[in-house]
Amino acid sequence: MEFTPIKKRKRIYQTIIQQIQESIANQYILPGEKLPSERALAEMFGVSRTSVKEAVTVLESSGIITVWPGVGMFVNEAPRQDLLQKFSEVVERRNSDFINLLELRQSIEGDAAYYAAKRMTEMQREKLTTIYNDLLEVEKMGRIALDEDYAFHFCIVESSNNPIMVDVINLVADKIRKNVKESREHSTKDDVLNHRVMLEHKNIFTAIKEKKPEEAKLAMWEHHQNIKERYIQRTEVGDEDEARGVSHIT
Repeated sequence: MEFTPIKKRKRIYQTIIQQIQESIANQYILPGEKLPSERALAEMFGVSRTSVKEAVTVLESSGIITVWPGVGMFVNEAPRQDLLQKFSEVVERRNSDFINLLELRQSIEGDAAYYAAKRMTEMQREKLTTIYNDLLEVEKMGRIALDEDYAFHFCIVESSNNPIMVDVINLVADKIRKNVKESREHSTKDDVLNHRVMLEHKNIFTAIKEKKPEEAKLAMWEHHQNIKERYIQRTEVGDEDEARGVSHIT
């Protein structure tokens, strides 16, 4: 059994899953067959064991493989088409999770921006200005502004002075940071796209600072809508590219 080292460094665990899917589809891996160990898979794919563990966790939770501690990992005994259907569900769930979170943020942060423009204190205004300037500097340098981006959005929610909104965002904070990281890793590689994201943040900040609630809400809503549309486009193109570059397990 042989795996193709993964050269692309985005969505690595998904590429691992896709290679296994392709191999099952072409009967290079059969139902009931034992897979190599995590260490062996990491070496074959040329990735870290962390990426392999992430892929294994998804495959196991999706009912595609079973992991027997001390024994190994096995493809579940099931008709090949059933297994392939589960792979499709994994991809659909991944996309829907990202989009569902964006739509939650779109709703909450849109209203948060509206109320921040109306209610924020002078101290909150100064804090948002400082955070925005930090974000702007990191964006200009083309670095991944994970912390700065999250801080900017969270400060706006805080400035709505609605504690329930803050509580809801805190509940999904880890997912949001993962969401931001994936978006940022893509936008920083494209100067035009990075400039567009900077402009979107500027529109949000300016509307709030100038106390224009409706404009602030619209700017925030459009920002998340654009992220969603860019994600859908990127996923479709990325999946096509990966499919063309994937080699089967033999």
